[in-house]
Amino acid sequence: MRKVVACENPRLLAGFVKKSFCMSVNGGDVWFEHLDGIYENEQLVLEKLETDAKTFSRPSMPSLIAINIDETEITEDIADTLVEKLTGAKMFTRVVFVGVNGSDKRKLKRKISATPHRFALDFNNDFQKAKEWLVSESV
Repeated sequence: MRKVVACENPRLLAGFVKKSFCMSVNGGDVWFEHLDGIYENEQLVLEKLETDAKTFSRPSMPSLIAINIDETEITEDIADTLVEKLTGAKMFTRVVFVGVNGSDKRKLKRKISATPHRFALDFNNDFQKAKEWLVSESV
């Protein structure tokens, strides 16, 4: 179960303030989408994802993406929006979710498998191993 955090102003949560970014990892460029630590604040997650998608969906951005969702509740709307952004016009070749529990993993896998778009998919709770998987030669 995810912990619930009471915060007078959720927009000040470290998870919401934290910036997503592109970085080179072992010779491959990776987009790191940080949606972690936003807890049960669905609207903030959706807002951040919508804003970041304008950047990570550009053709010039990497086709590798790590999405950190640790300590964030994945609602149906969040899962639907994640899948929509991952399967839109941008062609991702590898996607890894970091910090996803079992039921959320099943929810995301089910929604992704219902789309015509295909990319290598992984779930990992170790951020370093997730990065290594993204830039590895084989899937």
